[in-house]
Amino acid sequence: MLIYLSLIDGSSDQEKLIKFYNEYRFTMLHVACSVLHDQSLAEDAVHEAFIRIAKNIKRIKDNGHQTRAFLVTIVRNVSIDMIKNYNHNLLVSLDDDEKALDIPDAMNVQQMVIEKIEVNAIIEIVNRLPIIYSSVFLLKYHHDYENRDISLLLNISEATVRKRLQRAKEMLAKLISKKGDEESV
Repeated sequence: MLIYLSLIDGSSDQEKLIKFYNEYRFTMLHVACSVLHDQSLAEDAVHEAFIRIAKNIKRIKDNGHQTRAFLVTIVRNVSIDMIKNYNHNLLVSLDDDEKALDIPDAMNVQQMVIEKIEVNAIIEIVNRLPIIYSSVFLLKYHHDYENRDISLLLNISEATVRKRLQRAKEMLAKLISKKGDEESV
């Protein structure tokens, strides 16, 4: 804990980190174990996640359930990064040759989603996306983080954030279109 606190200036931010650590470390460990299937690697993932959280504590809002979801997203992404670094099979891969969807009138996918279904249904659909896309999408549109902040939290480039958001929107458009076709039958 002292390592994390040494990364933070200001007692209120330190108290916030202590609260996060005490309330969510076991949940985060459980999530990391479910991804990594190894207790010691999961502990390493939680440690790395808390280092990232400590470095970005000023950007993190303390708002209960959303905070839990946010911290789980961070540790899940750290765990996935660990898998990639250990050269295991990737959890998700997409064909880079996929063609972009033609969205009518270049309508913003986020706006289209909001017009078609309610927020809970949107989150349900977003959660059906591969984790690398749903995490970025939820951080951007549900937690209101900027691309720069997402790139820092997930330890990826801003270009990767933009590309994952684009792909998430394309996949969402497909899922929503499929859901609309099912409802019209």
